Amino acid sequence: MNPDPAKQAWQRSVVGGGPPPLEEVRKGANKFYRYIKWRNLIEYAACVVVVVTFTSYIFVLPNVLQKIGSGLVILGTFYVAWQLHRRASAEPPEKAGTMPILQFAKTQMIRQRDALRAIFWWYLLPFVPGMVLIVTGTWIGERESGPEWFDAIGGAVMVAIFVGVWWLNQLGARKLQRHIVEIDALIGESQ
Repeated sequence: MNPDPAKQAWQRSVVGGGPPPLEEVRKGANKFYRYIKWRNLIEYAACVVVVVTFTSYIFVLPNVLQKIGSGLVILGTFYVAWQLHRRASAEPPEKAGTMPILQFAKTQMIRQRDALRAIFWWYLLPFVPGMVLIVTGTWIGERESGPEWFDAIGGAVMVAIFVGVWWLNQLGARKLQRHIVEIDALIGESQ
């Protein structure tokens, strides 16, 4: 029997399946851990900037609604920082203990995915009451900063930023979901 040379070439090109080498999985888990750790450090630094900035607004802004709104933004920032720690803190791969590293990586990705999916509720919504009061105070108070359309543009920019942050986080959640599905395929689970 004379085998087909195209079929033989195709069979030789197929790489054996199975899980990646353990060292590769560990490197990936460490890289993910470092990324989450740095992302959170940047978020915490941003929280400090927001608290300092809006504390100064309490003393600088003229309208009482703006001052109360600034205080609510500060409270919202503390809530966001707490939720970031609670929902999306970085867990080092060493914490896996006896759990297989692929299972640990999957668990961490699920945790981060769920935090990103719920970003509206714990990350964006806490700022809304304070921002609404600041904008309302600006509209009601004496306005020397410019015409009303200027405030409308500022409000539209704020809404666009909120929508953009939500959208980018949903993209991140989908990317993590793809990685979770890949891990499931490697370990033979389905979600």
